[in-house]
Amino acid sequence: MRNRLTFANVIGVLLENKKKTYPQHQLVRSLFSAYLDDTLTASELIADDTTMYSRWCNGARPIPIDILKTYEDEDEWDTMEDDFRDKIIPNLLNEAQARIQMEELITDSIKTIGQEMADALIQEPDNAAFFCSVVRYAILNDHSTGALYSPDLSEVILCNKLPSCNQAFIGRKDEIKAIASHLSNQSVLFITGMAGIGKSEVAKAYAQTNRKKYTNIIYLYYTGDLRKDIANLTFADDSVEMNEEVRFQNHYKVMQRLHTDTLLILDNFNVLPKDEPFLKELMKNDMQLLITSRCKLKNYDSIEIKELDKEKELTELFYKHCPSAKRDPDSVSAIIEEVNCHTLTVCMAALTLEASGMEPEELLQELRSCGIGQNMEEIEVFKDDEFSYASMIGHLRMLMKLNRLNEDSIDILRNLSLLPVSGVYKSAFKMWLELDSLKNVNELIRYGIISEDTENKTIALHPLIQEVAIAETIPTVSDCHVMLNHLHLICLAHGLDVKRPVTVMECLKSINRHIILDNRAYYLLFLQDMYPYFDKYLDTDYLSELVERIEYVMNLMNDSGKSDETSKSYNSDKSGTPDITQETNHISACDKALLLDYKAQLLFPRKEYDNAIKKYKKAIALMENYHKTNTADARSANLLSNLHNNLSTAYLFRKKLEEAVSELKTAFTVRREYASLGLIENNDTLQQTLSLANMLVQNKEYDSALEIIDFCESTIDEVMGRNNLDYGMCEFYRGVIAYTRSQPVIAEQHLLNADAVFHAVMNENPDNDYSKSTARYLYSLYMRWGKKELAEQYKKILISTH
Repeated sequence: MRNRLTFANVIGVLLENKKKTYPQHQLVRSLFSAYLDDTLTASELIADDTTMYSRWCNGARPIPIDILKTYEDEDEWDTMEDDFRDKIIPNLLNEAQARIQMEELITDSIKTIGQEMADALIQEPDNAAFFCSVVRYAILNDHSTGALYSPDLSEVILCNKLPSCNQAFIGRKDEIKAIASHLSNQSVLFITGMAGIGKSEVAKAYAQTNRKKYTNIIYLYYTGDLRKDIANLTFADDSVEMNEEVRFQNHYKVMQRLHTDTLLILDNFNVLPKDEPFLKELMKNDMQLLITSRCKLKNYDSIEIKELDKEKELTELFYKHCPSAKRDPDSVSAIIEEVNCHTLTVCMAALTLEASGMEPEELLQELRSCGIGQNMEEIEVFKDDEFSYASMIGHLRMLMKLNRLNEDSIDILRNLSLLPVSGVYKSAFKMWLELDSLKNVNELIRYGIISEDTENKTIALHPLIQEVAIAETIPTVSDCHVMLNHLHLICLAHGLDVKRPVTVMECLKSINRHIILDNRAYYLLFLQDMYPYFDKYLDTDYLSELVERIEYVMNLMNDSGKSDETSKSYNSDKSGTPDITQETNHISACDKALLLDYKAQLLFPRKEYDNAIKKYKKAIALMENYHKTNTADARSANLLSNLHNNLSTAYLFRKKLEEAVSELKTAFTVRREYASLGLIENNDTLQQTLSLANMLVQNKEYDSALEIIDFCESTIDEVMGRNNLDYGMCEFYRGVIAYTRSQPVIAEQHLLNADAVFHAVMNENPDNDYSKSTARYLYSLYMRWGKKELAEQYKKILISTH
């Protein structure tokens, strides 16, 4: 473990948080005023001085021994503390943030400096004395080296192991050496080449070969939004109340502390850099970036991955996958030539030959007979004069057909083609498809159709194979309903959190992009139930797209409703899981009202409360008219109650308290009226209101958030009592606000109240998101408050639940 409590890191925190009007040279001279004259103006300084100060700050040079000798006099440390209080702290934009960042440096260095020293530094309550103590430790214990080191993130970033290399990986030694040589001089390098040529494998092989050089290796699979991909990393201190923007900010602050001993691999970056606005910002950091892309780039340093050597490497690769083919080297050579020496297709050809029992000559004739070998077209983004995208896809389709997969394997392929190419847990996929065993999955892995990452225990399809699989297996709602039912149940079970909700959400998005809608009514219900799931985990960016998708499916049903009277729809079994049955293709009043509800919710971030009120009133009118002529069921009654609750929230934001109270009481009245349908037990009336309070907390609009929390908590206490999650969340948010405002006594009171409620409601199970979030804040609160024994209690809880 390397010591991060260096002067360069410490002064870096102060520089990051200083005012723009407070120059670096002035900060350094104020810091060491016992030796340096801090009364000089900028014009009185000589250029060499400012250059020297910069070298101290970036770690290129140690603090001179003359300065260290000056501070052998204990009185001079008192001078530094006074200078912090009178000169430096008043010129910090965010004093609290600077302290938090320095505490992180200390925590990251515990294995080097020791727990006792770390506790002594952190427990200093006065900020001036704290900053002085940290600087003192840094310059007296690190003046022999100026190197900048990254914090070890092995216990910070979870579920981010470097994906395993293909076991048959060969060659590319020159490319790996070229990457190492480039990154020793420059911090960013693109690995380019056509789809399936082996870019990702080269990046992984470089990382594996040079693992000992790096403190951290972070792997990101690019999905089209770099900020979102960073937010979707799983950090140990993530909590359920964090929205995507807060997760991004927290994660990126950590990444900004990384240096050249950290390698970040950005895989699948198949867009031009100008089309990803955050890439330039990421490139400004000190860590090394290795980016794989199909694009040819002119203005960035890159290394192009070309075909492996046919005679040596590709032939060896073929024999690795199919040893028996060595008896017919001429046919093997012709097969490699036929598929244009394309790495992925060569591997697939060899695996197909091995699995099918064909002779090499037979496979060669099959490939030649498909009539696509000479089709010359451009590959999507990467143009290559000797290879065509159509040829690549055509050969892969032929190879998959030659494997003569059984129906069970085809069904596995059909379902996996809907899921993200970044991968899904193998165990989760087995559960979602209700497979008795993984025999057929493993067979598809052996054929080279499915890729397995043994390090992260995930499976996926290569993007090219996914395209072929969708065309060959035609994944429809009806044919994939077993997997859809499992994912639908996850969306419905609001109180049953899965370990990786981000993975589930990425699966849902991928399904929405690729699935064929042969059963619109069933899928409409699925989409409607996705909305609260994405809302719960605060993936708000996707909500508008989801609403558009819901409206699109409803319009399709309206257009075809008259002629499509036998379209499949949904039903529910006893467990509440949607299932497929025959039902009329019909848009109900609930569907129309729910669409209005979701559209109204999208108006809240834009503060269009009057428009939201209009939509809620229209939706309520639809449901009330429906109940006049139809017997209420659980779905319609629950929706009516939620609409009144959401209208109450809109009135609350419009400062119409009387109307807000009236609507909220109506929401509870509806639940009591239809209590026989289970509405009291399944209460979620205040979820939207609490989500909005959370949004205000994230935006630091604390007074507005407290108004909503006061309103919610008093209503909950009056109607439902205090033994419920809604009341616990109100107390939790109160505690978070007090913690942020540096009100430790108030924060402790509310966080302990929340903790007690969560444990009671969750049957004293500490391994739930609510209790873990509370434990994180209590641990941090007690550490900063100097109550080490209490902090240790919550630290043990956090460790035991990871």
